[in-house]
This record gives sequence, C-alpha cells and structure tokens, in this order.
Amino acid sequence: MNLNMKTTLLLCILSFYHLHAIVAQDYSLHVSESTFTINGTQYIGYETAFTLPYKQVKKQWWRYIKKKAHLFNYKTHYELTISGTNEELPVKFISQMLETESQGALLRLAPTGGDWTTQQVSSLRKDLKVMLVDFKIDYYTGIVQEQIKEQEKENKKTSKSLHRLKNSTSPQADKLKTQLSNGELKLDALKQNLTTIK
Repeated sequence: MNLNMKTTLLLCILSFYHLHAIVAQDYSLHVSESTFTINGTQYIGYETAFTLPYKQVKKQWWRYIKKKAHLFNYKTHYELTISGTNEELPVKFISQMLETESQGALLRLAPTGGDWTTQQVSSLRKDLKVMLVDFKIDYYTGIVQEQIKEQEKENKKTSKSLHRLKNSTSPQADKLKTQLSNGELKLDALKQNLTTIK
C-alpha cells in the first residue's frame, strides 16, 4: 500500500469516527419528576439531563431564562419570578443546575412560594416541564443549525479546491473526493439530527 492510499484510508477511518460521534450525540428531550432539597427546603418539580458541558449549558440556560423571568442569583441556585398579568399573581420558581460525574449538567425546576391551591401547583409544575422541553429544543436546534452551517461551508471549500485541480485523477483529487463525500455524509447526519429534535 503506497503513501497516498494510506492517507486516503486514514481519512476514511477518521471521518467514520467523526460521523459516528455526530449520530451518537444525545439530543434527548426527556424530563422526569424530581424532589430535591436546597438549603434545607424541599421542592417538588422536574429535572432533565444534558450530556453537553456543564458550563456551556449553564450559560445558555441563563440566556434563555433571563428573557422570561426576573432572576436572582444565589450562586447555588436561581430564584425566578414571572410577573403576573391583570389579576394573576406573579409566579415564583427555583432553578438549580448541577454538574454530573460525566461533566454534563442536571437542570432542576420547581415552583416556590405563593398561596396556591393543589390544582394550581400541579398546573405550575406542568408549565415548568414544558419550559424545560422548550429550552432543550431551542438549545439543541441552535447547536445543530450552527454545525450544519459550518459543514456546508467546509463542503463548499472542498468542492472549490477539487474543481481547481487540472488533473481530476491525481492522488490529491482522490483525497479531496473522499473528503467531500465524507463531508456530505456528515451534513446528511446533522440534518437527520435536526429532525429528531422536536
């Protein structure tokens, strides 16, 4: 096996593993009921996990939630208030994000305070569950759309380099063809990921 064939084979292997990583990325929208304690107070709400880096998730959650609620940062958790409209009372809830052992993130939400009936508390919890799902859809969609944009740019650049070559059967052309083919596979995988986030 000559050097050019080895290079092409290595590119194929590396692209396969990169493609596998794209397909294997967890974009789960799963949310589960959760009872947790903060500073001695017990809360009943919902939680959801992220395999993405903790600091990245925390930053995106802060950006998302500050558009919807007044936020007070207690360092260990956020206390959030959504202003009521007309005769409705403000809605207060608590948000806590923990770093997991795998350096991912666990996000928890629960209603807090207020003179609510059991039915109202149940309704609030459901609203918070919807909020968690909405955040994950918004967050994941943004990530994949950016990856699609970058892959399209990379494929276009590879295609231009291929068309500039005078000899379409040269080892360099074979290398670029393989690179472009793998790039198109990655793009298809990303677009497929986008359809699963809903």
